[in-house]
Amino acid sequence: MTAAENDVPAAWHRVGRWLAAHLLARAARPTTDEARLDAFEADLGLPLPADLRAWWLLPDVDAGFWIPGTFAPCSLEEALETHEIWLLVAEEEGESLDEHGHPEARYLRTFLPIALNPGGDGLIVDLRPGDTHGSVFLWDHETWDLDVPQWASVTSMLHDIAHALETGTPALLDHASLGGSAPPRTASVEDAHDLTWRTTGPGK
Repeated sequence: MTAAENDVPAAWHRVGRWLAAHLLARAARPTTDEARLDAFEADLGLPLPADLRAWWLLPDVDAGFWIPGTFAPCSLEEALETHEIWLLVAEEEGESLDEHGHPEARYLRTFLPIALNPGGDGLIVDLRPGDTHGSVFLWDHETWDLDVPQWASVTSMLHDIAHALETGTPALLDHASLGGSAPPRTASVEDAHDLTWRTTGPGK
């Protein structure tokens, strides 16, 4: 097991332990079929980041909306289904240029959702070779524009959330420092035991 693969369970354990201590028990994300994951990787023709593979193989991941931005982890089947739908939408839209003559953003086969929110947006992992390989981005289903990464990797996402939950400090500070559009958010638990991420500032 690589360091990245080993780090993901440890980071999730921190998150899961905090959720279990502060929230009512909730459903878990469906177990991942590793053969299905292997088939996607083979079809893609690119190796998946080690921590992304480890993420999909984690057991008993809370299926609630615990990721900042009101995102809930999706199952691999839901991720692959959403992936195909977004690719179809991009194909139907075809290529077009913006007002500056640059190609407009489109969803790519080298993106893969890992979490979805009620508004239809997703958190996607960039599978393209390059500087942002393995990074977690917000995919806005209306604008289709990629901002700077919300996290540099799935591992950093889990560690950032774990640290924010354990210390009561904001998540997404690194994203904000890079000029990202998502504000830092601090977790709070409501009376109904719902986790809410409230917008805050780095100094708050």
